Amino acid sequence: MYHLRKARGLTLIELTLTLALISVIASLATTSWTGIIASTRHINLVNNTHRLFSAARFHAVHQKTLTTICPLSRHLRCIDKWNQPISIFADKNNDKRPDNSGIFKTISLSSPDSVLTSRTAGRGYFQFSADGMSHGTMGSLIACSGGDKQTKMSYLALNIGGRLRTLHDKDHNGEMTLPWGTQISCPSTP
Repeated sequence: MYHLRKARGLTLIELTLTLALISVIASLATTSWTGIIASTRHINLVNNTHRLFSAARFHAVHQKTLTTICPLSRHLRCIDKWNQPISIFADKNNDKRPDNSGIFKTISLSSPDSVLTSRTAGRGYFQFSADGMSHGTMGSLIACSGGDKQTKMSYLALNIGGRLRTLHDKDHNGEMTLPWGTQISCPSTP
């Protein structure tokens, strides 16, 4: 004799519990992904800034010319607005405007959830001499990226040798004390 097996489905309680468990796990995963994405975007901002300064230093050394790095206005003059596209150009006459050779490279570093500000005593530009050293006075940039509950902050300082060094805010509160005691903070968190 043949015995037929009964097809067994899910009860309403089992289905409800399964869906509740899936929604809890999905919400936990979404929360952790948001933090990871915000952290990755901030790391990209810092790394792209390093690449930009390395490209400017490379241009100065290989073209054997004074090279300026800054955001440019519509009139091709350096301005202190680092959330705009940033340009690298030869500046033989040191007028903070691109020479006839034009702009070597333009890169946009900012995103809607980040703020990049300069600490250049109002100059708004950095320069490299033909030997790759920083030309004139040094300066720094502050990179801030906003997350849901935390602000990621990095301090990027250009040294006399033409290289950037980076310090990071460890507690993600948007404020940090530099090694020599100066307190800095994100000017406006996104």
